[in-house]
Amino acid sequence: MNTSHNAQLLPNTEWTEEQWATFRNWIVSHLQAGPVTVTFNKKDGDERVMTCSLQPELLPPVPVKESTTAKKENNSIISVYDLTAQGWRSFIVKNVTNVTLKL
Repeated sequence: MNTSHNAQLLPNTEWTEEQWATFRNWIVSHLQAGPVTVTFNKKDGDERVMTCSLQPELLPPVPVKESTTAKKENNSIISVYDLTAQGWRSFIVKNVTNVTLKL
């Protein structure tokens, strides 16, 4: 995985599951630090470019809901806040074609 100073990462379809997990963690860590532009293929095949974040200061307040059922985490999907659309969106990690960091 090349994470040099160009602030861009291109995933490789030949990665192992471990490499995909590392890539997912890498994306999430950058999303938590600030805005990231993610390019991915949607389920219908269309390409989408989204500027998104998981940085707490950029997220809307979340209403507190009490639930008795635990929600199972799906590690193949990342839920993010789309800064342009001002709403929550998600994408499949293996459908990502490009990640550009906002340095």
